[in-house]
Amino acid sequence: MNEEEFLTEEQKDEIEKWEGLYTSLTTINDCLLALGKRIEGLEKFVNELPTPNKVFYKPEGYDDYLDMKQNYDELYGRIIKLEERLDGLQN
Repeated sequence: MNEEEFLTEEQKDEIEKWEGLYTSLTTINDCLLALGKRIEGLEKFVNELPTPNKVFYKPEGYDDYLDMKQNYDELYGRIIKLEERLDGLQN
């Protein structure tokens, strides 16, 4: 005999409800696991990105490579010199 034959309709409905809940929770769990793997991949990628102090550039005429801060300092220094020259020409 099948055990469902001994169950009332109310019990069958209750079992069906719990099976639906189990399916929903399993689906949510699978989604959370997939999101966790994607976040793990993103964290790995972000950790491997070079930081500004690891980005080097060798300007023309320089013997050494400069990091990003040194390059910005050099660029702004040149801009200031050009602005001072322009101010001197206008006066």
